Amino acid sequence: MRVGDLVQSNIFDKEGSGSYGLVLGRHEDLPGYWNVQWCSEDWEIAHGIVGIYEISEKDLVVVSEA
Repeated sequence: MRVGDLVQSNIFDKEGSGSYGLVLGRHEDLPGYWNVQWCSEDWEIAHGIVGIYEISEKDLVVVSEA
């Protein structure tokens, strides 16, 4: 995983599912965590940015590499 990768959560599907996030960089204080700018789906028509979250790399799947 690296900055610019497009990711999804693997919590419900090991191949990735749900909305998408953009990896912004490693979290400075939490080893194994990444800062991810996450978006949400709005009726599968539009996507909107929700915020930046610290997410464990164990909970993410890269769906498109930078």
